[in-house]
Order: sequence, then C-alpha cells, then structure tokens
Amino acid sequence: MAQTTMRPYQVVVWGASGFTGRLVCEHIARDYQGKIRWAMAGRDQKKLEQVRSELSTINPAVKDVPILTADARDAPAVGSVVRQAEVVLATAGPFARYGDNVVEQAVEAGTHYADITGELPWVKRSQARHHSSAAARGVKVLHCCGYDSVPSDLGAWMLVEHCREQLGCGVSQVFTLVSAAKGGMSGGTLESACNLVDSEGLGELRDMGGNQYYLAGAHGLKGSDRPAGLLPRYVAPARTWAGPFIMEGVNAKIVQHSNALFTAGSGTAATGAKVPYPYGKDFKYTEVVAASGLLGAGLISAGTALLGAVVAIKPIRAIARRFLPSPGQGPSEAARRGGFWRHQLVALTEEQPPRVVRGVCGDSRDPGYWSTSRMLLETGLALVLEAPRLAADPRLAQGGVLTPAAACGPVLLERLRAAGFEFRVEGVEGEKKAQ
Repeated sequence: MAQTTMRPYQVVVWGASGFTGRLVCEHIARDYQGKIRWAMAGRDQKKLEQVRSELSTINPAVKDVPILTADARDAPAVGSVVRQAEVVLATAGPFARYGDNVVEQAVEAGTHYADITGELPWVKRSQARHHSSAAARGVKVLHCCGYDSVPSDLGAWMLVEHCREQLGCGVSQVFTLVSAAKGGMSGGTLESACNLVDSEGLGELRDMGGNQYYLAGAHGLKGSDRPAGLLPRYVAPARTWAGPFIMEGVNAKIVQHSNALFTAGSGTAATGAKVPYPYGKDFKYTEVVAASGLLGAGLISAGTALLGAVVAIKPIRAIARRFLPSPGQGPSEAARRGGFWRHQLVALTEEQPPRVVRGVCGDSRDPGYWSTSRMLLETGLALVLEAPRLAADPRLAQGGVLTPAAACGPVLLERLRAAGFEFRVEGVEGEKKAQ
C-alpha cells in the first residue's frame, strides 16, 4: 500500500537543476516554502546547490532546503531518494532514457509519482509494467501532468461532469480549440521529441499517431474516435475554421485514457447512481487550433507539417538545432511572464438533437514552462495534501498508472483555479428534448 507513516519529505523535485525542475522549485519557494516539507533531487550536487542559492533570493529560507543526489541509471540510489518522499515530481527527460528507474522505485517504495512527459510509447510501457502493482499498492503514477495534457484532460472532464451532474446526460464529443497562445521552447522539449522519433520503431509511432485508444485499449475501451488529421477543417459547433494542433496526438490519448479509467473504475457517479459510460457511449475527442478562416487554417497545417519535418528528418533537424535552445535552456523570465494560452471548450451532449455546452480554460503565463511547472506542482500537492478528499470520492481511481483527471479530478481543478488558472463552463445552448 502507499505510505502510511510520515516520511521526511512530502515532495521531492526530481531533476531540480533542469529548466522545468528549477521552475517547480521556484513556485515552491515563492508560494509554499515553510508550508510543505520538500527537497531538491538530481544527479549534480553543485548544480543543485547553485539553484538553491539562486532561489534563496526569492525566499531566504530556501537555503536550508535539503539536497538529495542520485544518478537516474542507478536504481538503488534512486530508490534511496524516492523512499524519503510522499510524492516525487519528475522533470528530467527524455523520460524514455532517464525515467524507468524513477517510476519503478517509486512504485516499489509506495511513493506517488507525477511527471511532465509527452512520450506516449514510454507511458504505454509504464502502463504495462506498473499499473497492476501500483493499483495493488495504492500508488498513483501520473504521466503528462503539464500543458501536455492537463488542460485537455481536465477541460474535457469538466464539461463531461457538468453534463452528467447538471444536465443528466452523457457527451458524444468534446472539442478543444487553441484560440490564443504565446510561449517558448526549451532544449529539453526538443531533445525529448527527437529521442522519441529516434528510439521508437516506425510501427509503434504509426500506432501512436493513428490510434486514439493507444492507452485506453489496455482497459478494454474501443470506439470510432479518430485523430483530427493534418488538413484544415470547419468545426461547426465552435463556428470556426481550424488547423491541426501538434500536441493533439498526445492529448487526445490522455483524454481517452481518462474515459477508460472512469469506465473501468467504480462505475458510480457522486450520487451513487450507476454510470456504465462515464463520458459517453462512443465518446470522441478532437483538438485543433482555431483560425480566422480557411486560409489561416491552411497556414497552420503547413506550419505543423514543417515542424514535424524538423523533428523527424535528421538533416533538417541538425540545421534547426543551430537556432534552437540546448538541453537545460529555455525561454527567459520575461518571455515566460509575457506568455499566455486560452482554449475554447465545446461539448455535444448525447441527446438528439444535441445541446452544446461551452467552456474555457487558460492562463496568463507561458504554457510550456510557467504553466507546466505549476500544473505539475499542484498535481503533486493534490496527491499528498488532499489525500483524504481523493480517497472519499468514489469517481476517482485510488491507484495505478492514471491520468490527472482520473486520479485527482475535482480536487486538482480546484487547486488550479486557486493558483490563477481559468477553468469554467460558460453556458448551454439548445433545449432538452421533451420526454
């Protein structure tokens, strides 16, 4: 079972000297220092000491934060670190290269785990290796807890839950439309994307790209959902043209994984009523970038294809790397503070004719780094500070390789709102069909 006695640290930030790991520590230093027991962890003692020294200018008390060291390839050393924590927040990627021992040792130690990976083949392997043992021990292993894929996962869950609880119906489809965004890229993100292409077989990549049930299939979920594709499209429920969103290939799989976990879970709503299809009988999820018209959508398609070529074709990648950040580098503080993102959310109910439920989520900071680091931190704090509330909610899974929504649902939504994120349902269009 998960830990039942007090451990030295509630939170250990693994990879704290990396770009995103340092930002997680910065959030703690600014907002939670003295309120939680935490430590910084990684491979390089000197780099960790430098980060700690820099963060002490935000809050002098950080100078006393403990530092734990271990090489990710040394399983016993990793185990000695994670055994001291209630939750480990992992930020060191590529995760397919450095993450195996951290997850394995966390499950063995009864330590909850959350990360920011978007490397779905590795997530699928983690699911196969650890879901059963983590579920049996009451350990929650949560992948994709940053901008990939919390807005998509919690945004879809929020609309589905509203329809279930307020309208008394399921949902046939949810659309997420990236309507505005500004942010930068770090070298670690690029390295993870390139490692994914280089290390995974072509067949695996094709399955990942074309199968919306890539993760959900392990729980027996099947359906007619398909990827959005590369071509422009008109999204009638949102009344807009749209082009492809590069991260739909990750985020849609996480949303369907949540659907599968809720379906395979307790099978009851908060009222105790049976819900055989928590999201919908053949629920579909689509994620695109909103455009001003067909031409704009076409330009988004062309840009997405070019970005894919940069990652997939080594000669083009080598040229692009000259102009992109190296691992450990990322957007400046000014760029992070000047960033933002906003998603339109649209759900169609299962009724005929369907009602349209609209919502929004967003943040006034850079999505990939400021928002991602805060999402990861709030996920971890939900796991350790809100454990009684999570355990008392019959909708939520209590252990296994899970998603943010299936593990933390309403509690994480509440914490993110308190941290300044916007997640809200705006309204319902259409009348319920008379019985």
